[in-house]
Amino acid sequence: MTTTDEDFSRHLSRWGTHSAKWDLLAKDLGENAIALSVADMEFVSCPEVREAIADAAALGAYGYTEVFDDFAEAATAWMTRRHGWSCEVEDVHFFPRVVQCVAALVDHVLPRDDRPVRVVTLDPAYSPLLEVCERAGTDLVRVPMRDTAASASIDWEALEEALADADLLLWTNPHNPTGRIWSADEQRRLAELLRECRALVLSDDIHCDFERPGGQRYSALARVAKDLWMSGRIVHCASPGKTFNIAGLEATAICVHGPLGAELEAAKRRMGLHNPNYFAIPAAIAAWTKGDAWVDALAKEIDANLEAARSLLARLLPEARVSDPDGTYLLWIDASAYIGSEADLVRAERAASVTVSPGPDFGPAYDRFFRINTALPRQELLEGITRLAGALTRN
Repeated sequence: MTTTDEDFSRHLSRWGTHSAKWDLLAKDLGENAIALSVADMEFVSCPEVREAIADAAALGAYGYTEVFDDFAEAATAWMTRRHGWSCEVEDVHFFPRVVQCVAALVDHVLPRDDRPVRVVTLDPAYSPLLEVCERAGTDLVRVPMRDTAASASIDWEALEEALADADLLLWTNPHNPTGRIWSADEQRRLAELLRECRALVLSDDIHCDFERPGGQRYSALARVAKDLWMSGRIVHCASPGKTFNIAGLEATAICVHGPLGAELEAAKRRMGLHNPNYFAIPAAIAAWTKGDAWVDALAKEIDANLEAARSLLARLLPEARVSDPDGTYLLWIDASAYIGSEADLVRAERAASVTVSPGPDFGPAYDRFFRINTALPRQELLEGITRLAGALTRN
C-alpha cells in the first residue's frame, strides 16, 4: 500500500459512522454540511496503519488485549527519530487518552486533605481537560495569554504568580487552539518557574508531529528541562491519534520517570482502565514504525491548506484576526468585527451549513472567536470558509 495525492483529495462520507464531528455536531445541517470543527482529519489514515487494522480484523476474534514492550519501543523510537528526544521503555505507560491521565492525577495522585488540588492552565485551553479538573473539584486557575490571534504570548508574571501554590500545570505543545509551538527559550523560562515551586507539569504534546516547514521546531519540555524530567515532575504525553487520524482507537503513551509512573498505573486500575481497544496497539505500532513517509507528505498538505485558508480568510473576512500557527492543523480566529456573541456564530453556521469550534469551548472570554480545522480536502475546506464568510458578512 502506498500514499498518493488522492489520499488527501478524496472525499470521505463519515455520516452514519457515529462520528462526533458529523453525526452529532453537524446532524441538523443537512447532507451538504461541511465540518470544520472537531480536531480529527477528513483524510484516510496511513496505508500501513489501515493494513495493520485490516489484518487484526481478519482474525475474527476480538478478545482482551494487553500492553507489552513493543508499544513503548515503537513510541520511544518514533520520538527519537522525529524529535530528537525520548525516554526509557520502562518510563512509558499506556493510557487510552490524555484526559484520563489528567483524571488520574487530579482524582487519585494529587488530592490532599487540607485544600483542593490547584491546577494552572493557559487560557484559552482545550476544554475536556479543564472539565475533568472542574468535575474533580479542583481550584482551576486560568492564566490568560496575550493577543491569542496573533503572537499568542505568555504573561510570565501572571504565570509565576499562579504557579506559586499550584499542584499541577497543564501545558500544551503545540498549543491548542492557537497553534503556537513553544520555543526552547520559552520552555527554559517555564522550567525556571517550575524549579521555584512544587507543581507537576503535564505536557500534552499529541499535536507535536505537525510542524510547519521552515517554522518553529518542536522540542519536548523534558528535553529542555532534563533535571525536572529526571526528578519525575514532567508527565509527557504522546499519541499517534492526531497524527494518523486514529484518535477513535485511543492509544496514548504517558511518559514519566520515577515512582510517579507506578502511582499513575495504580490510579489507572482504580479507574477501571485496563485491556486496550483490540485495534489500538497494532495500529499505534504500525504508525510509529512505518509511518514516516506518510507523515512527511501529510505535513506538506497541511501547510498548503493552512496557507490557502489564511489567504482566503484575509480576502473574505479582512477585519478578522487569524492565527499563523507554528504547528497543528488549526486556525484560531478573532471574529469580533463580525460577531457580537456565540449566538451570532451559531446563526452563521446554520445559514452556511458549516460547523466550526466556538470560542467559548476554549474559555469564557472567547465568545467572539472560533477555531477552524483545516485537515480536509482543500476544495472542501475553501468551500466551507467561503460559505461561512458569506454568512458572517450578511449578519
